[in-house]
Amino acid sequence: MTVAYVPHVGVLKLVRIVPRVCFAPIWYPVDQYATSRLRAKYVVELLADDPVWEVELNYDPTADIAVIVQLCSHQTLESIRQNRRQIVVYDICDRYFATDNVFKTDEGSLHARERCLEVIDRADVLITPTVRLQTEVARLFPKKPCFFVPESIDYGASLRPATPIGTRRLVWFGHVTRGNFESARWIIDYLKTHYDYHPVLVTTPHTLAHRFPSYSAFCVPWSVESVQRELSMAELCVVSHATEEPTKSPNRFVASMMQGVPTLVSGSPSCSDILGAAAHEMFAVESPYALGRAVRELSDLEKRRSYVHDVQLEIWRRHSPEVVRRAYIELFERVLPGNDNY
Repeated sequence: MTVAYVPHVGVLKLVRIVPRVCFAPIWYPVDQYATSRLRAKYVVELLADDPVWEVELNYDPTADIAVIVQLCSHQTLESIRQNRRQIVVYDICDRYFATDNVFKTDEGSLHARERCLEVIDRADVLITPTVRLQTEVARLFPKKPCFFVPESIDYGASLRPATPIGTRRLVWFGHVTRGNFESARWIIDYLKTHYDYHPVLVTTPHTLAHRFPSYSAFCVPWSVESVQRELSMAELCVVSHATEEPTKSPNRFVASMMQGVPTLVSGSPSCSDILGAAAHEMFAVESPYALGRAVRELSDLEKRRSYVHDVQLEIWRRHSPEVVRRAYIELFERVLPGNDNY
């Protein structure tokens, strides 16, 4: 509450001031990009009925707090630079501070490293989707407070039973860039050759055809609906990350497991953390031997159900809507002007 003078009444009156937060993702349409969905759209939806905070999607220079997600446009950068009153929270979803990526936007070329460092320089607070990335960011930028904020569960999944044995459909989904697909190829090839699995690659067809033409026949065009459909029919799923991406989010693993699909993991510390906490480390595979052992284990229906059930409980403990909602509320409370919490 705050005290305000009401001119036409001529008295002081208690007025409730609602703090406002805007989430500004770089990539649109938001439904087509995981970071825009998970770190902006879903959060706004989650907090839509919050009694204290008014939360909106898209950048608003009049908001009390602006959450910049991944990168930002030239126009938004200029606005947050000029608007020093606004608290800027920078959500560093990827290691763009260490890459040479250049993106084409409506405003021209966007150099990822340069823009990432520019936003870090302006930001009051930094947040990350994994503890490993938080540790790295805090080490590199020690003058900026940095917090871990977990992600919601993607693709609308929530505690579904294990998918059945027998379809032989092996699903991989996501972008083929940044080692996501290349690091999974050995698993896909091995299971296709030795266990007669049929690969289903849910991704952008032209990018897959350009980079990995021999896999084009297995492509299903990506959409939220196609991922949901293919996971509902999958016997197994594969999630892997390149060795140079040790801080990446487990969001694809979280989504596939919550859809009930037993998922094999490779090269992903964040996914391995969940597996370890659920006592199912054997499904993090780094060799053909370990892969074969994991596949044989999942041919047992009871072990398959146990794997899905145990991991889902651990995921829910870390990524349920209430856990994510509380993490953002605590973040907003930390960064309010006048608070000394950081």
